[in-house]
Amino acid sequence: MRQVSPEITINSNRLRFFILSILCLLTLSIASCSRDCAVSDEVSVEVPVEHDWLFFGKGPFKLAADVTGNEFRTIIELSIKRDLDLMDTTAAPILEKSIKLRTKPGESVRTMLPLGKLAPGFYQIKINDNKPFNIGVNPEQIQSPADTPVDFDEFWETTISELNEVPLEVKWTLVPEHSSAVRECYRVEIPSFGGATMGGIIFIPTAEGRYPVMMGFMGYGANVYYEDPDYHADRIDYLVSVRDQGIFKGNQDGWIDRGLASKEDFYYRGAFCDIVRSVEFAAGLPKADTTRIFGCGDSQGGAFTWISAALTDRMRAITPGVPFLSDYPDYARIVNWPMQEVFRHADAEGIPREQLMEMLRYFDVKNFASRITCPAYMAFGLQDPTCPPHTNFAGYNNVKSEKHYFCAPRCGHGIWEISEWLQTRDAFFSKYQ
Repeated sequence: MRQVSPEITINSNRLRFFILSILCLLTLSIASCSRDCAVSDEVSVEVPVEHDWLFFGKGPFKLAADVTGNEFRTIIELSIKRDLDLMDTTAAPILEKSIKLRTKPGESVRTMLPLGKLAPGFYQIKINDNKPFNIGVNPEQIQSPADTPVDFDEFWETTISELNEVPLEVKWTLVPEHSSAVRECYRVEIPSFGGATMGGIIFIPTAEGRYPVMMGFMGYGANVYYEDPDYHADRIDYLVSVRDQGIFKGNQDGWIDRGLASKEDFYYRGAFCDIVRSVEFAAGLPKADTTRIFGCGDSQGGAFTWISAALTDRMRAITPGVPFLSDYPDYARIVNWPMQEVFRHADAEGIPREQLMEMLRYFDVKNFASRITCPAYMAFGLQDPTCPPHTNFAGYNNVKSEKHYFCAPRCGHGIWEISEWLQTRDAFFSKYQ
């Protein structure tokens, strides 16, 4: 049997120890790398609201961001898409950029993300896997010119003339459970264009005198609500219900897809007449101060607010919020509802798309905007997925009278939930009372 020398045994042991040491070091190195990679995968980016996420001037623009990352690999993936491209699945972002940053693990660093030069409009920003959000650039320079048909004025003059042939007869019903010694509450029903009925809920002070009238125009399919009769004791509050909505709604839904075949039969021809009739009714109230009739409303109510001033000369000041029914062509490029629903019904009825869009021009809020002469304060939610800011400004930018706007940068469609806007709105109205 072969003998192994002690020297060789010792050297073999040393070799085994050396190899094990190397393996341990490699294991520690891999573990360390894994921990570092885990940190880099957890990069956090917070974008503080600065200047309401609205940018002005010529640019190039930069967006502030607070980044918490890793010292070995912190990469920010930034993409920008025009709001007008949101429904186009083939449209590429106008900017895609990888931004490398030097950071220490766990430390937050303020950096300025380059957005470049952007034309007036609204844009969707996507940072890494975070939820995308919108910014605005020079919103008052957005071009959404009116596309009124040549017989637009004639059509509406004829329509209002037909409305005026309907007697303004009012059915009053006292609502005792919502009345008090300060103000009485009534449900009113009024005949309108085409034989339909409109009306609403009205609170009238019991004391003698002349009072300002606050007209509230309701959102699409919104439910009726009642004011505290002791609140706003020094004014008349009138919550307007157009045909088949508000106090007349019942279990039905869907109005924008009614009567799509012609401008004569479209639902909003009658609904806009109901707004005109509501203003006439308010101006005829014995206790109304006709020099102080105000209008407010959100969404569909925002559109009705614009219409109240465009089709009558009675309004002292108005505050449309997140207005609906404006800029139909661009609407369809930004959001799915309601235009896709309109298209679906039109297709089912065999109405060509060009014919449909031509008809809608007679009811596009932006085409009424130049008629408005009273002061206006518009509110919009920068993140609104239902009545997006671009469509809000389509009408706003065509208004020639005194106007202001309020931006709620993190708000979606629920502008009525923003207390700062409600305070701003009340302060605006107080200037004219």
